[in-house]
Amino acid sequence: MKSFTRSILITAALVIGATTLMVAQPKQEQNTADRKATSAQGAAPANPWFEGWYRAKYGRPSPTEEARLQAQQANTAYREATPAQTAAPDNSRFEAWYRAKYGRPSPTEEARLQAQQANTAYREARPAQAAAPDNSRFEAWYRAKYGRPSPTEEARLKAQAR
Repeated sequence: MKSFTRSILITAALVIGATTLMVAQPKQEQNTADRKATSAQGAAPANPWFEGWYRAKYGRPSPTEEARLQAQQANTAYREATPAQTAAPDNSRFEAWYRAKYGRPSPTEEARLQAQQANTAYREARPAQAAAPDNSRFEAWYRAKYGRPSPTEEARLKAQAR
């Protein structure tokens, strides 16, 4: 019985020691992390192990990480739109139904997206024009059978006409 108690105490001491090594940082590393946090580039979190654990457990960054990210975003030249402008629609179920039925966002969602694009402080890069697919046999067959271009060819021609 005596050896059993001794082994439990030794195991508990090892577990506590390992936990404190994972959580605690030496003073020098903490000072380095503080200096990095004050730099203009932004820094990695002070304790990445804790941040990873918190994100895995709660599915979002810790409050200190959120504050650090918000401070970093406030210092960037291209700010994101304010939360009031990018608020999610009130009825996301209706939006999902409308998009599934009509294949595009509802008029209120379109207006919100246009307002959001107008309020951004930068231009988004336009994707390059896609090259014409090399399936001329299929296009010829489709045109011979149905007397018009295939839907993919129509979409490509419509995009070129713009």
